[in-house]
Amino acid sequence: MPVSQPTSRELAHIRQRVLTLSDNTHGVFRRQHLTEWGLDPGIVKAMTRRGWWTRMHHGVYVDANLLAPELGMTAVHLVTCAAAIMALPLPAYAFGVTAASLHGQPLQRGLLREVELTRNLGTDQRALRRRITDHTALTDVKMHGHALDPSQLTLVAGIPTVSADLAAISAAARSSQEWAVVTLDAVSWQRPDAPAVLRGITEDWPRLRGIGNVRRALPLVRSGAQTPLETLSRLRIVAGGLPEPELQVPFYDEDGLIGFADMTWLNWRVIGESDGELKYGSRKDLIEEKLREDRLRRLGYTVVRWTWEEIWRRPETVTRRILRARTYSRYGSSRSA
Repeated sequence: MPVSQPTSRELAHIRQRVLTLSDNTHGVFRRQHLTEWGLDPGIVKAMTRRGWWTRMHHGVYVDANLLAPELGMTAVHLVTCAAAIMALPLPAYAFGVTAASLHGQPLQRGLLREVELTRNLGTDQRALRRRITDHTALTDVKMHGHALDPSQLTLVAGIPTVSADLAAISAAARSSQEWAVVTLDAVSWQRPDAPAVLRGITEDWPRLRGIGNVRRALPLVRSGAQTPLETLSRLRIVAGGLPEPELQVPFYDEDGLIGFADMTWLNWRVIGESDGELKYGSRKDLIEEKLREDRLRRLGYTVVRWTWEEIWRRPETVTRRILRARTYSRYGSSRSA
């Protein structure tokens, strides 16, 4: 007696169930997982024929919706990373820009072209030479080999990865000088010890391609930059000839804490504020920021503001405004510039 085939409704139910069960691995699963979940692995043929599942590698699949371009490059990149790790016979970890993306670190545009992984050279070096790709997918996977420190390995969103610090260093190695500092600043936020920690990790990876770029960037890393715009602003303002500002200085008046300034030149009594597009989400935010600025002016400080567009395309105009603000403060006429 022939075995009845699942109906479309039953297949849709299976699809949703597998999506739920594989959620902790970015929707990636193996045929053997289907057996563990009480499903017939033979269902793969029907699912791939309908275009519901995509074969990523030998025995490794993912729901096709998770590869949709509208989800964004980062989301698809991380699904591919999860599939590559699952396809390998021995443990591997997200590395470089892949790991930095997984940790949510800011990255220079255009770097997410290939998945970067690392393997422990102490396991089986022959595995590093085995191809993990075939004609179906996973053609853009780059493997690094290194003696990995267990303290630098972790799990993020179900994907084995290197630590946030090592992710930042290995991503910075592939970035421009400015963006290397941006990524390293992000992992150093509110961590005064971060530069020393990052230097130590850098010395453990002397042969990593681009490590010289990291070494040049490390002296410029600070623990007080909260956004990429703040880091790029500081670098470009200093490159324009101004002294380096103090970051995240708290200001108080008789009513208490006013807030923390992005940048401050205390001896000039000038405050610099970088205004990102998402900084003010509503009219209420704008009003509160105006009141905050009024309180700072009453303390005798001049506030200078700039945008992404200005610091990216015309940093010299920002530098000139800061210098003019120094003149206002020198003659006792604080204002907003």
